[in-house]
Amino acid sequence: MTHPMAVIVICDGNRPDFISDETTPAMAALRRAGTFHAAHRGIFPSATRASSASISTGCFPVSHGLRGNAVAIPVEGGFEYHDAGKPEFFQSFRDIYGRMLSRPALAERVSDLGAAVIASNVSPGAAFFHDSYSHAHMFHRHESYAPGRQSRPALPATPGHDGDRVVTDAFIDALMTRRPPVATLWLSEPDVSMHAAPLGSDVHLQALAKADSLVARVAEAVERLRDEGHEVLMMLGSDHGHESVTEVIPVERRLFEAGFKRDLESPELMVVPQGSSAFIHFAAGALDRKAEAIDFLRGQPWVEEVFLGEDLPKLGQIPGDDVIAIDMAKTEGRNINGVPGLSAMATRYSEDEDDIRTHCGMHGGRGHYETRPVLIAVGSAFAAGATRDEESSITDIAPTVLCHLDLPAEGMDGRALQATN
Repeated sequence: MTHPMAVIVICDGNRPDFISDETTPAMAALRRAGTFHAAHRGIFPSATRASSASISTGCFPVSHGLRGNAVAIPVEGGFEYHDAGKPEFFQSFRDIYGRMLSRPALAERVSDLGAAVIASNVSPGAAFFHDSYSHAHMFHRHESYAPGRQSRPALPATPGHDGDRVVTDAFIDALMTRRPPVATLWLSEPDVSMHAAPLGSDVHLQALAKADSLVARVAEAVERLRDEGHEVLMMLGSDHGHESVTEVIPVERRLFEAGFKRDLESPELMVVPQGSSAFIHFAAGALDRKAEAIDFLRGQPWVEEVFLGEDLPKLGQIPGDDVIAIDMAKTEGRNINGVPGLSAMATRYSEDEDDIRTHCGMHGGRGHYETRPVLIAVGSAFAAGATRDEESSITDIAPTVLCHLDLPAEGMDGRALQATN
């Protein structure tokens, strides 16, 4: 029996201007077959784990509750740094807040129609935020399971193209055998290569071409499902873009050197970098330093902008008297390969990363290119070869899927994109 289906493919970190007939012919063909969203936007921070939660829930961080790629969790005397990508993060987060995400993900919302399929080759955090409560068939290198977290063998995959190919094999097999209402494939490329090599380099372009070959295989599987009579909405996207690194700034070390911390690693003031942005947390004993620290940061050439108070929910972020955010400085110009988009990068303490990072890709801030992910929608509600110029968001992906499946989307910040076609 045929039924509506939605297939989502995310090529982590891809930018719209990297799609071309020469390098990514399959992606370019999908752009001609569907509607390209030219004013598509990511969230702040433009980082994978919080973006994954936003794509899966249709909500901004202020609603779903995950602030960024890493977070500061309160402890006695201040804060403790936690990487949201690590598998042990889930239990630490639950211990503090008694929950995972505050809003249900697609896998939970479609469960009455059948179990979703999720195949991911990014960090455990980015993968499992698509299914916090184990409604889906999950395929991942750290842990794979059936609904109810019934264990199955983890995928023999590593970040990069070879692992993406393993994950894609598992995805297509599950897609064709299970015919799920929603299936999401999240590739690690081209993000892995863009972090490791200058944007526009041969390494980057080869990673794009290899990711494109996997997109082509999924597109072929979707056509087979359509031939069987399934009404398939295919959405090709990314979670964020990339900018090239100009310099690496150890923000927490700079605040310590300026006298805002008693000890370099003391917990009363903590910087939580998000790539080309950062959150800065002040414990109760450090709140009297916050206003002066804000003035200091606003005077630094490596800071583009400081956000606090009501600025944060306007960005879709979680507000608090104990937290501010900074966007790292953006620069006009191009990297050594002529790719536009330049940004400084934040670290906590390290001062030795310039030689490694300069000209390579980074994201997390509010720069023009890092906040412009890809979105192409191919299906009966989206005109072939069309370009939509009105702004859309990664939070619109989930409600668009629910609209296709004729399911409600209450409690989402995004909107169904079919409504304005």
